[in-house]
Amino acid sequence: MRFSKSRFFLLLGLLFVGPSVAYKLWWLGHSRRVLGWYSFKGLGQAGDQISLDYSICSFPLGKDTVWFNGAGNLPFHEGDAIPVRYQPDAPWDARIDVFSAIWGDTLVYGGIPLFLLLVLYVHRRVVPRGQGVRVVLRRPFLLLD
Repeated sequence: MRFSKSRFFLLLGLLFVGPSVAYKLWWLGHSRRVLGWYSFKGLGQAGDQISLDYSICSFPLGKDTVWFNGAGNLPFHEGDAIPVRYQPDAPWDARIDVFSAIWGDTLVYGGIPLFLLLVLYVHRRVVPRGQGVRVVLRRPFLLLD
């Protein structure tokens, strides 16, 4: 299969970023909104020397209360009412309904490969301008035209 340089990197970008965005859109489409409470800030370790904060939150579900760990570095105080999204089939898979808590992991996990692909696309020594890319099923899997 022959591709132009721009179509090849667009296809790679869709392959890397598409599944995580599609899953997040599915998750949002099947989630329910409820009002919950920000209980307190928890502190954990990300490695040996980096402390990591996260939110301990809860929301009512029927006669029960569901507790979950949310994203950190949010501007809430103890006892604040917060918007929460959760899956009806899996209420423990809840998130605070703010942009950074919903889309933060998708931006990081999808943005890093996208950034690397952009660097490879712009760098002239990887695939020179005006050259196409051919994908084959044997080594080397990528050939320049």
